[in-house]
Amino acid sequence: MRFHPVQLAALCAIAFVGCKKDEVQVYQAPKDAAAPAPTAAASSSAGAGSEEASQRPPWTVPEGWTKKEASGMRIASYSVTAADGRSADVSVVPLGPAAGTELENVNRWRKELKLADLTETDLAGQTQAVPIGSLPSKMYEMVSDTTVLDEKHKARTLAAVLSVSGTTVFFKMKGEDVLVAENKPKFLAWLKSVDTGEPSPSSAQAAAPAPSADMRGPVTPPPSTGQPHWDVPAGWKPAAASTMRIASFVVGDGGDMSVVALGPAAGGTLANVNRWRGQLGLASVAEDALGTTEIDIAGGGKAVVADLTGEGTGAGKKMLAAIVSRPDRTWFYKLAGPAALVAKESANFISFVKSVKY
Repeated sequence: MRFHPVQLAALCAIAFVGCKKDEVQVYQAPKDAAAPAPTAAASSSAGAGSEEASQRPPWTVPEGWTKKEASGMRIASYSVTAADGRSADVSVVPLGPAAGTELENVNRWRKELKLADLTETDLAGQTQAVPIGSLPSKMYEMVSDTTVLDEKHKARTLAAVLSVSGTTVFFKMKGEDVLVAENKPKFLAWLKSVDTGEPSPSSAQAAAPAPSADMRGPVTPPPSTGQPHWDVPAGWKPAAASTMRIASFVVGDGGDMSVVALGPAAGGTLANVNRWRGQLGLASVAEDALGTTEIDIAGGGKAVVADLTGEGTGAGKKMLAAIVSRPDRTWFYKLAGPAALVAKESANFISFVKSVKY
């Protein structure tokens, strides 16, 4: 099975909200890069239609990169560690229409390195053209001016962006300056290995080529569902949607309501609830201790609801979150803020989620 960059996002977790790519494909590694070692999945003799084959990553993992659990919005994660403990993190994140502009994303990555924002004029000089699979894409490279890692090391980020059919997939490596620089040839070879399929004659000439008809799988761009319909409770004031949000509302004094749409997988209920628990100072729990409930929604189907009250560093805070899984998207509805306020708005939150029609 072939995977399209945008398909991968869906498979791993985007469709989560963006796009990413991972694909197994034979490629010629750059001269100065060590040839990537085949993964266990790639060397498996399982048939193309088997479950094992369907779980193979849509790219070749470079030698020395260790796979780790993908969490949050990631559909894939790897770590790179030097003998002296220096490390780098590799991630693949797929996003949809709310992925933000190139300038917004580049400046977000620069903030992580404590670098000043670029202007639209500056951006062109920072753009590197690189191939991701058979498709053209862009990469950005940035290095911190100061020792931002444990006050000992400078940090470097490599970020490649692939935009196809309404999905944007981010391939990123961030870590200790020298280690990331040493792994740049492997990073480029990894991007080239992504199985995006063969470009069609028409797409080869397009600025943003559309995937071939046979490009189905984890990265296939999810069908467009548009924004759902819902009934907004009295007193909730619409606010500007941000990079990741489909919609936002200001609730009372300090309450924040967000609506986010990600890919079909989107990390799963357990990973997301435990991520929210961590934000409220709560320890992670096992699947059988989540304490979630289910409610019916107007458009058919159910929403999984988590009711969380902070402790420790999250004391005084509360969160209500609902997850609705659809064939093409996973929708997240989240109300967070002062504990008393969120508790007071609990009935309105449930009413809002129940009213959703896709």
